[in-house]
Amino acid sequence: MGKATGLDRRDFLKGVAAAALTAGFIGTGEARALASPKGWAHSQENILPQTLQPHPTIHGSRNSEHFWEKVRQTFVLPDNYIHMNTGTTGSQPLFSLSNLAVYNLYKSRDPKDWEANLHNDFPELFPVSASILGTSALASRQAAVAAQYGANPDEIVLSYNTTDACNLIFAGTPWNPGDRIITTHWEHPALDGPMAWARDYHHVDIKIVELPSNFTSAMTVDDILHLFKHELKQDFPSGAKQYVAFSEIFYKNGLRMPVKELCALARAYGAYSIVDSAHSWGMLPVNCHDYGADFIAGAGHKWLCGGPGTGIFYVRNSGENLPPFAMGNFFLYGNGDLFTVPSPNYDTRTWMFGGPSTYVQLRGEANTPALYAMTDSAAYFNYMGVQDIYNRGVQLGNYLKARIKHQWGPNSLWVQKNHDPSFASALTSFNPFTGKDDADQFAAMNTAMNAVLAQLASEDPKIYLRTTTWHDRATDTADNRVGFRISTHGVYNNYNQIDYMFERLVAAIDTAATANGLTQL
Repeated sequence: MGKATGLDRRDFLKGVAAAALTAGFIGTGEARALASPKGWAHSQENILPQTLQPHPTIHGSRNSEHFWEKVRQTFVLPDNYIHMNTGTTGSQPLFSLSNLAVYNLYKSRDPKDWEANLHNDFPELFPVSASILGTSALASRQAAVAAQYGANPDEIVLSYNTTDACNLIFAGTPWNPGDRIITTHWEHPALDGPMAWARDYHHVDIKIVELPSNFTSAMTVDDILHLFKHELKQDFPSGAKQYVAFSEIFYKNGLRMPVKELCALARAYGAYSIVDSAHSWGMLPVNCHDYGADFIAGAGHKWLCGGPGTGIFYVRNSGENLPPFAMGNFFLYGNGDLFTVPSPNYDTRTWMFGGPSTYVQLRGEANTPALYAMTDSAAYFNYMGVQDIYNRGVQLGNYLKARIKHQWGPNSLWVQKNHDPSFASALTSFNPFTGKDDADQFAAMNTAMNAVLAQLASEDPKIYLRTTTWHDRATDTADNRVGFRISTHGVYNNYNQIDYMFERLVAAIDTAATANGLTQL
């Protein structure tokens, strides 16, 4: 299977495992080991990494397969595992995993001064910055993420996932009856749930924009804007707030929406924008200010490969017409003060000090080791180049789309390759059956596709894909469309993997089609 993945990394991983158990990881930078505290058994001390590591240095042209093969070696995915479901969860690079262990070790050794100890031992790898609470490692990480993704440091919150950030947006927004949210019928439950809550408990009006399940190559950005504009221009109560809430990349089918244009359209009608960017950090060259969004909620565990329970949350805190947002209601120096009526930050965006990076970030005990490891992964991605990673992921996806088109025709693709590259993402969705648009065949197709997934996951090499289902129309009472969804991540997928996966996929579909009485396109 070495040819299918393009790499033979067993010796590499064996060496890394040995190093991780003794010195922390193989690294290119110089690091000092932590002195053993009294009473700490040497046998215990040696089972965990002891030193922080810089991200790997990869030499060569980013346009070459050789460069990306070396990048793949820095991840722990084995040769007999083809991971093409990054849209659900990514694989963390080994240096970041090692650093996570070091962060947790320092925190457990000295819960009071662990961050100061890390800074003293590894000043370059664990910087601290001045903040309203004194020197802060968290503030330094927020600033680095802000610089990477076109935001101000006070606008970045290191959250726990997209769902966490969406809940914070809706909990902090003072909803009133008559407020309106314009959304689509393809949103993830992370956004669907809070919108339904605002509707059911605060009598917010929800308007649904329907997008075509068969997103053909003829679709344009203007077509998308027209659908939203139709809803935005409808009358709503005087004094009410209006929002546009949508996914930058739909998890259903991988379609990328024109975020910058949609946010500008929303502003033209006095509306605020909420963007679910679960698939953006780590896949796309996001620029928060250029997007013009008011809120961006995203995950760190998917394409950014930052590990479970991590995310990045952007709250616009500069410019005109800031959205009303009661950030102080979560923890520090804000709403919820029982001894001051009303609380100091009631109904205001002019807080005593700081911004979202303070008021939203500080909401109880944070899993800072995990968040720091995520920002280590982010720094590695920044080093490789987020634009280069995006370009490669899309190139791999287009290669896959071409193979699907050749096998089953262009109509098998739920989202066809478009002449406008702004629609492109590293997710591909398709249905190879003649009944793809027939709701009566939905159950049989869904059963067949799940059998294909089980078959591929049981083989050696293991192939990890997924399916998604959705409503074709907003008025549908249940899901009636289904597709395979395949992730092509630029950092650890390659053309050999796609070729091998596709051959096995075609064979498994043939078997499942026969078993379920289905015909193929």
